Amino acid sequence: MDAPFRSQAGRQSHRSGFALLELLVALAVLSILTTLVLQETRFTSEAFFRFPSQYTRIKSEAILTGETTDYEDETEQSYPAIRFQENGTINQARTLTFDRGSHTQDVVLELGPGTLVIR
Repeated sequence: MDAPFRSQAGRQSHRSGFALLELLVALAVLSILTTLVLQETRFTSEAFFRFPSQYTRIKSEAILTGETTDYEDETEQSYPAIRFQENGTINQARTLTFDRGSHTQDVVLELGPGTLVIR
C-alpha cells in the first residue's frame, strides 16, 4: 500500500523540477526580447533643442483635431515611431538620448499623458 504513495510523491517532485526549468527558460526569453525592444536611441545636440517644441506642437495638433497623429520630425533625425492618440496620450513610453558634446542628455516620454521629462 505504501508503493503507490511513493511513486506519486516521486512524480510530484519530478514535475516541480520541470516547472522551475520552464520558469527559467521563460525568464531568459523575456530578458532577451526586452533587450531587443528597448534599444537606446541617440540623437545630435541640435535635435535636443528642437525636439521638445516639435513634440509639444504635434501633441497639441492631435488634441485640437481629435485625430491620431504620428510624430514627424522636421530635421534629418529618424526618431522611433511616436503616435499621439486623440486626447494627446501616447501608448509607448521611451527614453531618447541626445549627444551634447562631452555628455549626453536623456528625454523620457512618459506613458499615458506623454509628458516629457528631461534628465
